[in-house]
Amino acid sequence: MVNEGLYDRGYLVDFGNTEVALYRTPISYISGVNDEFYTIKDNETLLDISRDKFGNSSMWFILADVNSDIIEDIFDLPVGETIVIPSVSIIQSNYANKTDS
Repeated sequence: MVNEGLYDRGYLVDFGNTEVALYRTPISYISGVNDEFYTIKDNETLLDISRDKFGNSSMWFILADVNSDIIEDIFDLPVGETIVIPSVSIIQSNYANKTDS
């Protein structure tokens, strides 16, 4: 049995007439002692925060998933709100590609 990996949680839906959308299952995460907290600044994007905190801007969706109670619109971040920056090692260990025997 193969478990879902961190980047394997999406699927394409073809609506026909060349319309395609990507849907994915949001990750679930329980905050822990290794998490950081970060206050959103004016004109920041999730890409900026992800690049700064994870060293990889493409991990922005983790911030969106973990903070879905605060971030309602990924294109309009709530300036001044404090978000959780999850421990990447915990997320990767929970969602890494693994093969069970």
